[in-house]
Amino acid sequence: MRTNEPTILAIDPGTRELGFALLRGPHLIDCGVLTLRHVPPQRRLTAVKQAFERWISAGRPDALVLEDIPSRPRLGGLGLPSLGRLLRRLSRHHGLALSSYSAKAVRRSLLNNGWAGKAEIVGPLVGRFPELRVYRGQNRKWKDHHWHNLFDAVALALHHQAIAQPPSRCR
Repeated sequence: MRTNEPTILAIDPGTRELGFALLRGPHLIDCGVLTLRHVPPQRRLTAVKQAFERWISAGRPDALVLEDIPSRPRLGGLGLPSLGRLLRRLSRHHGLALSSYSAKAVRRSLLNNGWAGKAEIVGPLVGRFPELRVYRGQNRKWKDHHWHNLFDAVALALHHQAIAQPPSRCR
């Protein structure tokens, strides 16, 4: 069932965990976290490419939205620039419109507070998408951190949707 509303694939990139979300209009089609920490570093880009191809065939998105990726590596993030180049190349290959936003801009848009932490975005997203409730408030800190990647991807998609399609005015 295809609607006139564009489908957005949003990715919160990471070299250990990568959050993704597919959003079509007000509907969250799919979301999750691709765990890369157990994949050997030399195979991580291949794993991301394979997952990307699955998301493309499953959701047929019109746009790819990424959280900003630094162009220069920082300590602990040595693979992010390569990951960013791969995702941009895949976006061009599939003819997707590409947008990139900072985490601060997304949080400012959704919470009116650009300095909000990852945990603060969870409540409003669970309110909007009750099916995400199972990922909230885990019994281990590492589990919360893991699922925050999913919530960041959903927030990216909603931010892009708000920017790309501003609400219509009443006449």
